[in-house]
Amino acid sequence: NRVLLVLASVLAAASAMKLKLHDPVEVGFCDGSPELLEFVDLSVTPNPVPIVTGQEISIHVLINLLQEVPVGSTVSLKITKEGLIDIPIPCLEIDGLHIGSCDYMGQDLLDEFASFLCPTYFPDGQECVLPLNPGEYGGEPLSVVIPEIPDLIADILGNGFFKAQVTGINGEGAEEVCFYIRVE
Repeated sequence: NRVLLVLASVLAAASAMKLKLHDPVEVGFCDGSPELLEFVDLSVTPNPVPIVTGQEISIHVLINLLQEVPVGSTVSLKITKEGLIDIPIPCLEIDGLHIGSCDYMGQDLLDEFASFLCPTYFPDGQECVLPLNPGEYGGEPLSVVIPEIPDLIADILGNGFFKAQVTGINGEGAEEVCFYIRVE
């Protein structure tokens, strides 16, 4: 959920365009990655999403986590605009929120978004702290309003295909899982 929120914020930066999502959203695992989670549902409405300031979108995510996410885990998010030459989207701070290709401490994400994540999107008995135990996360649709879009970001993104690669790294620095989400 938190990764999708960050991704939605970055993609929202392409003002006056529509974000066309595959139905269902294109998601897959990176080559060689263990499949430590199962995407039960990942959908966005409306589709296509009009990317304009104030637009409300509904994101439905349901993930079955198959293995514990240990204390000390980090998330690395790399977003690129695909094309003849892929263009990496940098990590930018906007209103105190880091969006784009950023690295995050897992517990910091939980702390930052606890007010809406926990307990609504967590399985019964799971505290809003690492380790995250196996189980179903998500379920209820999340409503997001697209914020004011800085011109710098709108100029960088424009139209096109975008790929967000998410890598989960355990406390010892070993890659645990890698998956991607791709939108047009």
